[in-house]
Order: sequence, then C-alpha cells, then structure tokens
Amino acid sequence: MRNLARFALSVLGYNHVDLYTGVSQTPFEVHAPSKRIAIIGAGTGGISMLKTIMGDLPEEAREGWEVVIYEQRNDIGGIWLPDPDPPYPPLLPETPLYERLMTNAPHPSMTIPHLPFRPGTALYPHHPYILQYHRDIVDRWDLSSYINLNQEVVETVWTGTPDEGRWFVKVRDRRLNKTLDSYFDHLVVASGHNHFPHQPHIQGCEQWIAGSPNRTVLHSVYYRRPEEYEGRNVIVVGAGASGRDLAQQIVGYANSTYVSIKSEMPDIPFPIIPGAGVKGPISRFTPHGVVFNDDSALTHIDCVVFATGYEYRFPFLTAGGHLEVVNQQHSEERLSTNLRRVYPIYEHVLSLDSSYPLGALYFVGLPTLVDHAIADTAQTLFAAYTLAYPDLLISRQEFLAELHKDETSQRADGHDPSYIGHRIIRPGGATAYQDMLVGYLQQRGLGGQAGIPRGRKFTEQWRDDSIKNRHILRKAWLRVEQGGQESERRWLKGVATEEDWADMMARLVHWEQEIEQAETEHS
Repeated sequence: MRNLARFALSVLGYNHVDLYTGVSQTPFEVHAPSKRIAIIGAGTGGISMLKTIMGDLPEEAREGWEVVIYEQRNDIGGIWLPDPDPPYPPLLPETPLYERLMTNAPHPSMTIPHLPFRPGTALYPHHPYILQYHRDIVDRWDLSSYINLNQEVVETVWTGTPDEGRWFVKVRDRRLNKTLDSYFDHLVVASGHNHFPHQPHIQGCEQWIAGSPNRTVLHSVYYRRPEEYEGRNVIVVGAGASGRDLAQQIVGYANSTYVSIKSEMPDIPFPIIPGAGVKGPISRFTPHGVVFNDDSALTHIDCVVFATGYEYRFPFLTAGGHLEVVNQQHSEERLSTNLRRVYPIYEHVLSLDSSYPLGALYFVGLPTLVDHAIADTAQTLFAAYTLAYPDLLISRQEFLAELHKDETSQRADGHDPSYIGHRIIRPGGATAYQDMLVGYLQQRGLGGQAGIPRGRKFTEQWRDDSIKNRHILRKAWLRVEQGGQESERRWLKGVATEEDWADMMARLVHWEQEIEQAETEHS
C-alpha cells in the first residue's frame, strides 16, 4: 500500500523537486514521505508544534513524515529574539521586544509540560531567560535539524480541490536572496500576531505633528528604552500590558507622563503609577494640543506613543488568495480577517475554509489572555493528533455549529465576537480553553497517549492556582526582590522540578497572605 502511495505521489510530480532545496531529483532518488508538514515560525507556537510532533506523537503515528519549520529570522525565539535597533517607520521592526521587558506572569505557569525553567531563574524573569527557554526546548528534544532559519514564507497557494490537493509554498532565502518552491500536505501557521501595529487614525494628528518639529507619534512596536524620552512630555495610549509597562518606565525620565485609557476598565485594573496622570480617550488633535473626550486638553505634549496592539495579518496567506481582509462581514466558506480575528477557525486552531480538506491548515498561537507555552501545547496536541489520525475530526458543519455556539455565548455576555477576536474570555478562562482542546482528544479515546493525561484535566491544579493567585504572587515576589539577592536565593534554593516550583509558589502565596493579614490587624 505504501509503495502504491509513493507511486501516486510520483505521478503527481513530487519527485521533480526536493522539498527543502528545490533541487531536481530523479524518480530513483525519491523516498516520498507519507505527510509533508510545514510550520511557519520558530517562536513559542512553532517550537511547541515541532516538539509535540517529534516528542509526543508515537513514532509509528508519524512514520515517514517530513516536518520543517520556516523561520524568517536568524535564530529561534520569535518575539523574544531581540531587534535592538529598529528601523524608522514605515519599515517595521522584527519584534516589539524592548530592553527592560520581563514577564508579567510567573514563569512556571508559562512552560510546556515537564520542562521547567532552569534552577535559579527569578519568578518573573527578564526576556533573555525566555529566549534561553526556547533554546532549551530545541536542545532537549533535538529539534534543530528541522528548523530552517532565514527562510521567509512569502506565498502559500492551495493547489487542488476541497477534497484533496497540496500546498504550494514559496520561500525566500534571506541570505541568498533567492526563492525556493516546495509542496506540502499541511500548513501550521505559527508566525505570531505581534508584528503589524494597530495605530488608530485620530482627527488632526498630521496637523498636530506639523505644528512643531519636536512632536512625534509612534507605535510601541518601535519602543526600546525609556532614556529616549528624557525631558519629553508623553502620552501613552493604551491600558494593556505594554501600555502599563511603558508608562511605568517612561515616567522616570520624561518631564510629564500621561496614560490615555478607555472609559471601560481593562481586564487587569490599571495600576497607580506615581508621577503619571490618567486621561480618557483622545478625541482629536489640534495644532495647539491634544484634546480628550471630556474636552480637556494638554498643550505641552510633544510625544504620543500608541500601545494599541496589533493586527491579525498573514501576508503569505493573503498573497495566495486564502485570507481575505474584510471590514466586518466574514464568510463561512473562505478564510478572512477583519484584523482583529481570523474566521472561520474552530477554537482558534483549525481552519474551516471549505476550499481545502479539514486538517490542511492549522493555526497555533492566535489566542490572547493565555500563558502561551502551555496554551500552545494544548493547541499543538489537538493539531498533531488530528494530523496523525484524521478520523478524529468531526465534520466541517459540526465544527461550525460549535463555533456558532461559542459566538452566541459571547453575545449573551455582551461581547461582539468580531471585536473580541482571539481573546479567551470564556468562563474558566485559559484553563477551560486548554482543557477543552485536550478534552476533545480524551473523549475520543486518546487519554493516556503522550501529552494527554488520563482521568484528569489537561491543566494541572498548580497551574490553575498560579493563575488565580497571580496578583498575590506578583506582590509577593516584589517583596522578595526588595529583600535583595539573598532573599531571592533563599526562595529559589533547591527549586528545580515542576513540583518544586509549584510548592514554592504555594508557599509564596501563603507568606504574602500572612503578611497582609498581619498588616491589616495592626492598621
């Protein structure tokens, strides 16, 4: 049967071009793989997908597969790989990573299962430790030979019917400045969603900039260090993680700092930043100043930084005609993006586009408000096992019905699905999302397979506890840091395994609660 399949692949033309090099082959040199899978991006999502395929799937399930990651940059790590000297607009940086970036979640909750961070890592580490963690994953599972660096996917085209076919993938080698053409059975898009900045157009902005040579407007994707704002008068627009972090850094250097936030409160309450003012949304610019929705104005501002997020764009899919950019109305037949969400996708992972078979296209890493490594692992388990066992997939119409059900629930809670996009806001949050994806596999008899627990939910209780206690943990670790390096060493001593980290976080929460209770009793 396998020889017959290889003969069929040869007839289809697979023997004419080597998958990775583009070099012509003779039929006698070809050993046609049973599946060809391209993963686009070597950040957290792409590395997680590769690890799940090569480290979790049974060897017999992936026998004969050829798997490759295409990464356009010169190393792995995605947004965690620095780009310290970004270009000037309109050129885009490779990453929004800035010098003082550190995690806003405790790192044990961010890990893939069974591989904690290195012993001695601070509970909220700076970005070099996150990059090192990606390299540790690659080394632990010996994945480097599957990763092609400096390879930019510029176009993907489905060549076939809704029932069968393959992906034509055009790749530009950035070092050699030439293109290579390859064919794959399946694509996994893991190229991230923090590259194309969303910067709202506000009336009068151009005239305000023209009013003084010192005035600047830019997106946070270009931000690198707070010292660049010394002596300036700054408004940071946005109350998300980046907006909060940038304002907290800039306030120590700028003459004045303000944060412009929406009237509705963000998911995480905006912190009190000593020395920074808080304003409502910007209504308009005038040649003389910045005007807010309450008609108040600031006339001394000379810099506005938009920390307003990013757009969901995937140019290689759009170039191939498989991702249409729309205003609002999505089609259930063709994949489209309104720049806030890609639709129709089952649980942010499986494309339901009707122009190719289910399982031809997956996404990893679209959701926000999750801890990415563990959420990505849940997504990659779903993707990898349904790639290996396609019969696990129900029909497209059944998946669409589940998607409609989720949208109905969001509307009942007062949310617009087209606006919410890929934010995980369901009851139970990220934990419920992860458990549901892996639960899909458990319900179909895969409990006990590698990566898929039997008899319990996917998300371990200690991970769920770390999410519920996130604010307490952050306050506790700040208190530890205030005690200096010796304080940190005491808490980190002997902590190495997942169980050790879980126990340390539980002790840290208890310690902080006792301190706060004592402070309350003495107040």
